[in-house]
Amino acid sequence: MTTHPSQPAPERRASGPASSEPLDALPEPGRPAGAPGREKPAAAPERDKGGQTQVITRERAEPASLPVTDANDHRLAMLSYLGVPFLGPMIPLGVYLTRRRGSAFVRSHSAQALNLSITALLYTVCILILATMLALDSVVVALVVGVALAAALWLATLGYVILAGSRANRGHSYRIPGWLCATLVR
Repeated sequence: MTTHPSQPAPERRASGPASSEPLDALPEPGRPAGAPGREKPAAAPERDKGGQTQVITRERAEPASLPVTDANDHRLAMLSYLGVPFLGPMIPLGVYLTRRRGSAFVRSHSAQALNLSITALLYTVCILILATMLALDSVVVALVVGVALAAALWLATLGYVILAGSRANRGHSYRIPGWLCATLVR
């Protein structure tokens, strides 16, 4: 049986604070996860670079934090919400398409505003279908039910838009309930 010398682990650049602890739960390269290995944890490999011996350690991955947003991002996020009850998906779509790669904050808020406007538009189509079916029997009943449902939908949308828009203007996130805002765009 031939043995192959283990190869040193490649160096990794730090993206966060460095940790000097090796990851003991990971299997060694070239060895299956359940195979018996050394009893003590593997020491970090040493390399000679320019006459200096360096000890290289594996680092734990730290989650990247979201970038700090500025006042313009807050205003754009708020604008995408406030356009929903009046112009539908036009303003949130414009903000989403122009700023989706520029700011994660604006992208998430404009996507939620776009989802809200599309969902409200779908609810409006359902109300129109219901009112049309009711109009086959009585036009007065169709108008009463259709107008009442449309007004309730508009008021609920307006209330959540104002709440989410004010939170976005302060730099916070707000999740609109799923019964009013289906997730279609991320």
